[in-house]
Amino acid sequence: MAGDARQQALGAFVSWVRTHLRGDEKGEAQIFLDRLFQAFGWPGLKEAKATCEERVKNDTGGTSFADLVWKPVVVIEMKKRGADLSKHYRQAFDYWMRLVPNRPRYAVLCNFDEFWVYDFDTQFDTPVDTVALEDLPTRFGPLNFMFPGDVAPVFGNHQETVTRQAADKLAACFTSMLNRKMERDLAQRFILQMLMALFAEDIGLLDRYFVTTLLDECRTKEDTYDKLGGLFEAMNTRGGVRGGRYKGVPYFNGGLFANPARVELVADERALLKDAAKFDWSKVRPEIFGTLFEHSLGAEERHAFGAHFTSATDIMKIVGPTIVEPWREQIETATTLKGLRGMLARIERFTVLDPACGSGNFLYIAYRELKRLEASIYERMATLFPKSVDPTQRPFGFVSTGNFYGMDVNPFAVDIAKVTMMLAHKLSIDELSINEEALPLDNLDANIRVQDALIQRDGSRTTWPAADAIVGNPPFLGAKLLKKAFGPAYVNAVRSAYPEVPGMADFCVYWFRRANDVLATASKNDPVAGRAGLVGTQNIRNNDSRVGGLDAIVASGTILDAVDNQPWSGEANVSVSIVNWVKTQDEGLLPKGRRLWFKADAVESPRRSRRGSGPSSKQFDLDMKVVRHINSALSDRVDVSTAQVLTCNTQPQRVFQGITPGHESFVVDQEVVRHFAGDRVSQRVVFPFIGGDEILGGVTTPERFLVDFEQSSVLVAQRYPRAFSHVQKSVLPARQKALEEGRDEAGEPRPHHKQFLERWWQLSWGRADMLTALKDMPRYLVCSRVTKRPIFAFLAGSVRPGDSLQVFAFDDDYSFGILQAFPHQQWFIAKSSKLTERLRYTPESVFDTFPWPQGPTRADIAAVARAGRALRALRTEHLREGTGGLRTLYRTLDLPGKSPLKDAHASLDEAVMNAYGFSPRRDVLEQLLSLNEAVADALDRGDPVVGPGVPNRYRGMPGLVSSDCIGA
Repeated sequence: MAGDARQQALGAFVSWVRTHLRGDEKGEAQIFLDRLFQAFGWPGLKEAKATCEERVKNDTGGTSFADLVWKPVVVIEMKKRGADLSKHYRQAFDYWMRLVPNRPRYAVLCNFDEFWVYDFDTQFDTPVDTVALEDLPTRFGPLNFMFPGDVAPVFGNHQETVTRQAADKLAACFTSMLNRKMERDLAQRFILQMLMALFAEDIGLLDRYFVTTLLDECRTKEDTYDKLGGLFEAMNTRGGVRGGRYKGVPYFNGGLFANPARVELVADERALLKDAAKFDWSKVRPEIFGTLFEHSLGAEERHAFGAHFTSATDIMKIVGPTIVEPWREQIETATTLKGLRGMLARIERFTVLDPACGSGNFLYIAYRELKRLEASIYERMATLFPKSVDPTQRPFGFVSTGNFYGMDVNPFAVDIAKVTMMLAHKLSIDELSINEEALPLDNLDANIRVQDALIQRDGSRTTWPAADAIVGNPPFLGAKLLKKAFGPAYVNAVRSAYPEVPGMADFCVYWFRRANDVLATASKNDPVAGRAGLVGTQNIRNNDSRVGGLDAIVASGTILDAVDNQPWSGEANVSVSIVNWVKTQDEGLLPKGRRLWFKADAVESPRRSRRGSGPSSKQFDLDMKVVRHINSALSDRVDVSTAQVLTCNTQPQRVFQGITPGHESFVVDQEVVRHFAGDRVSQRVVFPFIGGDEILGGVTTPERFLVDFEQSSVLVAQRYPRAFSHVQKSVLPARQKALEEGRDEAGEPRPHHKQFLERWWQLSWGRADMLTALKDMPRYLVCSRVTKRPIFAFLAGSVRPGDSLQVFAFDDDYSFGILQAFPHQQWFIAKSSKLTERLRYTPESVFDTFPWPQGPTRADIAAVARAGRALRALRTEHLREGTGGLRTLYRTLDLPGKSPLKDAHASLDEAVMNAYGFSPRRDVLEQLLSLNEAVADALDRGDPVVGPGVPNRYRGMPGLVSSDCIGA
């Protein structure tokens, strides 16, 4: 549709609405919306595949109804003509949050007279634009996404861009000051005081253009010392200065401005500040400014435009369930004036702690939400008891920034957090029309502190401020990286102070455990207290991390809302889990449903391409279900954490990690092998070698080879001249260099480098125990150690497996069938550790606890073996056709419709379920857990059980060991 045609169509729509509609929400909303779609070039909303009165999941497992949902583009909520749309953004946000999977990118509030357009991915509580109905024919840019095709919207109030530009200007000035060797503390104080002054000018705390004019007057470095320094002095003067240039400048506070910064700025720095003053700082978003500002500090090549910040939407996944929803439930169900006044008194004492606060993003959002809750208490009082509230006077002085506490080890981040919270007070006054004094700003030096949240200098635990709610985003760091990041002394001190947390737990687990320990128990008299919401690594739901954190949390409390897996919007390129819990198990205090969010495959749509535009967006989609229970694995499924290790699975050992060469030169290609052929004896220590990617990629014949002297001495290794010479020339120098360059802080060689050098001709981890177990097998089973689903395959006994493979010492088709079928797959998903979006096969938790069928008949075993062979035959045929490897083939299982692969797996699953005697109508994990307990009990009694592999009495069955395998 051409530009003129668009204006004509939209103009006709405006005229039609003015002529025919009164603005009745119930009776005319769908008519209005259908005509709106027609005006934007569609035959109608149904033809565009939009739906009206879309069901949306709510907290109790019931449904609400959104006026219009058009996935993945927009959700539109209609209100009657004249309605104040600012009071309804929360409803639009709630709908938007829960419209998963394939959530719409935008949300629109409309009252028949104006459109408020929201992009919650980047701007949480402020419209990215507003368009009056009368202006729609000429200002349709903010609603461009309504046109057919993928037309990018044009917003007039997209505050992220302004924030990034402002952060870059101030950060460049700060970096320049440091490069001139200015004392860091002085430069830091100056830039933060300048930041507050720039905000103050545009949000009404200073006269309009006061700072801009002052900067224009700074023509020399002496001017900046006198004029800007003088401004900061005035902002620190109680009662204000009585005369002169700064007369009328109000007193800000004695915290941020207690030590006014006077600096001499060079010309480039003055220019940067003048450019910064040109921005409208009222549109700079404090909740993301700190992160962007920190990102662009200290290096010329770094800029805020490349930074990711923790989005307000992600922060609300913690603040919403932990703070907002409990309060909102209390407010919406209150029916007495006494009860509402009691809530005002309680909210005045309600405290929030972020023990890893960074630049204050979580605290800022929590403050703004609590101020809105305070306002909603007054609104309910005015509705139910009109005489109790004067609508012209709204004294909302109950929630203050003094209710909020934070800790962080980064001093500059702490100072930014204080500034962020100071700004939050003034911005909430403006937003809610509150009758409060904005100045002086609160002094938050005692609330937000530079402090290690875990231990003090003497090694004792840090005391946390008492808080009703704890929120935050502790550091993402795995257990194996702690000593490298912090040094062994610190890590040992933390582990000593928290003996209840296993040593191999991730760093964030200490925050989870400490938060739960210090929380007061929620009670009927105080249902809003005793709550926490934290972001953690995915590993918090696995192994030692789970034992140290979530297991303890569910032992004393209840997880109410959790995200099992999503990419994090912040700087770290990680997938995370989010947990919101309350410290009580009293069902009378708990909602009927718990919300469990999980990663979903997005529905493909040609209109999705603009969904992830902007540096703060990451491609992912969530789905949500309301469940009765969320366990410490962040699942509503049967909690298999109580499954016991079965000694029949571990003795003898049957599962091994593949070989780790330790140096690339142990792995050679065909050309080097041909060189070794010059002395035939060297060929005896050269073996075909293969890894997980090769098997999943479709390689059927190994293309790499491994030089392996096994446990031979150096004298024996020399008996293979060409192979030994190859290793001596390439591996020995590298291991000598590693020993010298890898010394510890005391200059001592690291033990593993010393050990490797002492046996330099041997592989780092040759897995001698594995080779012994496989010695007499014609073939053996493997699967990739890190995978979305375990795909098992046989390798020839002559092939050596790489360490990306998990090796299973079984050569029979029955064992293949048991491990490849649905029961073992579900056990693997429930018991494995998580690595980003993929799962890691951990034998200790998966195989060692997995119960095998205890009473299979000869017919059951034959059926499982037969179904397993049929499945592999189908896969082999696929690989012969060259249409991709096993990874590509198995991705088809995620597609709708029937397929031969699905049929083959269904046949195998049926045979295995029959061998177990399991019912397909019952949860397979529940049945496996029950069987695990039964086998464990039998082992304790000394009764016979059936362990892994073919049961002893059927070992001689013919036809169980076929010949197909990779590398034969």
